[in-house]
Amino acid sequence: MNVAHLNSVNLPAVCFLVCCLMVKPVTADDNLHFQIDEKPLAVDVPRLGINLGESAAWGAAQFTVNVLNNSGFEGIIDRAIVIVKSADTRSFLDDTTWLARPNGFWAGATFDVRSGSQAGTRGVVFDSVAVGRDGLPEFTVQGQAPVLAQGDVVSLTRINDDVLPDHWWFSKDPLAGQLTVDKQDKRPNSSGKRALAIKPFKDKPVQVISYLDAIGDRAGKLLPVNGSWHLGFWLKASESGAKVSVRFQRLNGKNTVFFEETFTPSKDWTFIERTFTAQDTGAAGNLEFNIKVEGNSGRVLLDDVELGAVGKNNATVFRPEVLAALKKLQPGYLRDWQGQLGDTVDNRLADGFARRSSRYRVGDGSAFSYSLDEFFQLAQAVGSQPWIILPTTLNDEELGKLGVYLTKQIDALHFNELLVEFGNENWNGIFRPAGIADYKTHGEAASRAFEKLLAGANHHPAIRTIVNGQYVNPSAALNMLDATPNAQALAVAPYFLFELNKADDPSTALFNQDDFLTEEVKAVQARGKELMVYEVNLHTTRGDASVEVRDSVTTGVMSGSALAKRLLTALNLGVKRQCIYQLSQYDAFLEQQENRELVKLWGVTRDLGETQRFRPTGLAMVMLNQALPADVHLIQPQDNTDKAITLTAFHHKNAWAIAAVSAKPNVQKITVNYPAQTSKLTWRVLHLTGASLVSSNENTEDVHIVEEQITSEDNKVSLTLQPFEFVLFVQNETQ
Repeated sequence: MNVAHLNSVNLPAVCFLVCCLMVKPVTADDNLHFQIDEKPLAVDVPRLGINLGESAAWGAAQFTVNVLNNSGFEGIIDRAIVIVKSADTRSFLDDTTWLARPNGFWAGATFDVRSGSQAGTRGVVFDSVAVGRDGLPEFTVQGQAPVLAQGDVVSLTRINDDVLPDHWWFSKDPLAGQLTVDKQDKRPNSSGKRALAIKPFKDKPVQVISYLDAIGDRAGKLLPVNGSWHLGFWLKASESGAKVSVRFQRLNGKNTVFFEETFTPSKDWTFIERTFTAQDTGAAGNLEFNIKVEGNSGRVLLDDVELGAVGKNNATVFRPEVLAALKKLQPGYLRDWQGQLGDTVDNRLADGFARRSSRYRVGDGSAFSYSLDEFFQLAQAVGSQPWIILPTTLNDEELGKLGVYLTKQIDALHFNELLVEFGNENWNGIFRPAGIADYKTHGEAASRAFEKLLAGANHHPAIRTIVNGQYVNPSAALNMLDATPNAQALAVAPYFLFELNKADDPSTALFNQDDFLTEEVKAVQARGKELMVYEVNLHTTRGDASVEVRDSVTTGVMSGSALAKRLLTALNLGVKRQCIYQLSQYDAFLEQQENRELVKLWGVTRDLGETQRFRPTGLAMVMLNQALPADVHLIQPQDNTDKAITLTAFHHKNAWAIAAVSAKPNVQKITVNYPAQTSKLTWRVLHLTGASLVSSNENTEDVHIVEEQITSEDNKVSLTLQPFEFVLFVQNETQ
């Protein structure tokens, strides 16, 4: 251990580590012996998957080559779920007050009944009020309302192409009419619905701004601007005399300017394109892309802006750094969860310039999602199978259309399977604006959605239907499955270490993992179905531990070992499909704290920009996916069972791999007997290791996968596990 490193952690962590250092290595008599079962527990277990997550311009998850969100200046889609409290011949009420939108918000929206006797019935909302009868949100329909019962689910859809575009910032206090949209005059051959109309007045210019890479104060540059970059946009002016100034810079005190030029738009649509070379050598700070329009009269139209690094042989719309990280992780599955519960199928299939933002929650925030086309192309490029989230708000027509589309994608891109999950965490109140918590109603809506989707897909055998349930509440999770007869699988999220307090021993808390999976696996298998893991990782968003201790646990080398233990535990129960959460996120807010402290979760990459380093959780995934795909075999203890040692064996193409995690504070020697082969084998042994137990890759690369070669004889292999270590033995492929 590097003693100097102890200066960077606080006293409780230091005391804990010093105690570990004082433990003497065990003797040979302390060796633990294990035997691999010859019969596999599960066959053809695929590689571990990853949640791709939402593409966010402000944080670590800046995914696409065009770094500007909503670059076509399109409108917004609002969709939400109403759970009927009561209804009459003209209107219906929601059962939750906090989902209310302003009066009239849903006027002109469509409604679609998703459960109950009137499922599939559609109509138009005449008006809505935030506080109607019984103090609840009320929706009045055009004509006569369908006969709705308490608990029925109704989906609302409102598409607004008249508002200013989300994901852009504009001049403070613009005058009336200075910023509008034009749905008639858009650039030639545009796939979008409209252009942004800007009307400058004398001494009153208008600025259109996109801010990127906005957490540099604590994370450094997450989107470095170096090398060759490309800028393109369409301009048109109704009158001569207007000037359009474009500036791209990093706001870091000295304001490093990468590009700056002033253009004179003509009366015809003109595509302006520039390539520039940037050197991002200054301090961190927000990136600002600023378009300033000046003039005395007339309008300037702006459409379809693109800004990004010039790539070589870009096979997808995603940045090369995203592809590189995924190819190292080798995910068996990519799960597409990016908050798209308020989206439409047409919008999920639209290109980047035609795509609207979407929203299902109350408030101003919206998501600008990558499309299904783009997601599937990425999955193919990195050799993954796609796992998509089906918005609960889709209507029957959309579901059938999506089924047809999915079949074409499966066949064109040669996917072996495509997993389709109904909504995201329907049981979780956080997602109530587009979630269905009651299992009976959920079952009705999910069954109907799967039925319409599969009919459109002509029941393609590669499509697998999934519902999700609450991991820590097995009976409730099973209710979700039982109520959805055409669901083939139940997916849960076995997160761990939800809370870390000052009084906790960090390692004990980290490796003290619950075990609801055993009950859930048995129950799901008894029903002839499959249990899957849609998300898993640390979830340390509660507790009063200091920032230093908390981050040393969530990003330290032990976090990789603890995640490996969780994944191996599931594999040892027969769980075949697991997705880690998630590719990229720098940090997250703690729950229920007035000072809004942050914890470094959940990204398995430290960033996709300046360092491109993996966190220990990501390195653990890299290691395990070197043993998969394979048949999984249990490893049985031959002497006293030690629950602090977790072992799993993998068999693939006549070669073995063995994963071992120690949750012990002392050194432990193990010997594993494997089924008879040759008398002598050589193994690659991969160790997840750091200079200390709190080493991380946050500031410098202090956690690595270290490889050594060992030889085994007499059908047994031995190794000494260091405290809290994750090790993977891989039999050399040449044997």
